[in-house]
Amino acid sequence: MKALGSLLIAVLVGIVVLWIALELFVGALKLVGVAIGIAAMVAVYFIAEKAIGKGR
Repeated sequence: MKALGSLLIAVLVGIVVLWIALELFVGALKLVGVAIGIAAMVAVYFIAEKAIGKGR
């Protein structure tokens, strides 16, 4: 019975650790997505600025 309890605790701890790791991974992906979006906006701004600057 004691072994069964230990196994149950190990499984629960494993599930919690996996869940936390998944949450952190999804959070990191969101941060990377936001960073890529900001970089793309900055790049478009500079490209547009150069194009408008040549037209002046």
